[in-house]
Amino acid sequence: MARLLIADDDPGFLVSLSIALRREGHEVHAAENSEEALNLLDKHPVDCMLIDIRLGPLLGVELAEWARLRKPDLPVIFISAYAFSDLESRIRRITDLPILEKPFEVEKVNQILSEPVHLRD
Repeated sequence: MARLLIADDDPGFLVSLSIALRREGHEVHAAENSEEALNLLDKHPVDCMLIDIRLGPLLGVELAEWARLRKPDLPVIFISAYAFSDLESRIRRITDLPILEKPFEVEKVNQILSEPVHLRD
């Protein structure tokens, strides 16, 4: 299974998703903001990040850009409960992976993780 870092500023969603992914056998590190996510990324090896697009204090896209500077091959899955069309071009420069719109089934995460990843530079 995968080592995941989830960054989402909704504590209830973050806890629920973390528990569900751990039940699926994944190792999960959870962060409520971008600063905490970058600190966890420096401390723990991860296979993929799941990032809320509207995360604070950085946008999720900005967090992903910083994360990819540290780990250029790191796959990123964006998640959102809000419109994100204004960020679509920046998101697509980072990843071809689907954007998961809340609420979503944990099985969708497993499906994405099982597919070959195509990274963007």
